[in-house]
Amino acid sequence: MKTIEIQTKPTIGRKEVRASFRKVVAFDLLFYGLGVITGIGIIAAILLS
Repeated sequence: MKTIEIQTKPTIGRKEVRASFRKVVAFDLLFYGLGVITGIGIIAAILLS
């Protein structure tokens, strides 16, 4: 009987990303700001149409 060895390669999804808290907060605030601006634009388009 033959045994088959399967070697597992590390997947890309298992890498740990390290970032400082300030960078994470700045990134979040950037996208919150973009979301607010987009939301205002959509509401303005609906109200002005």
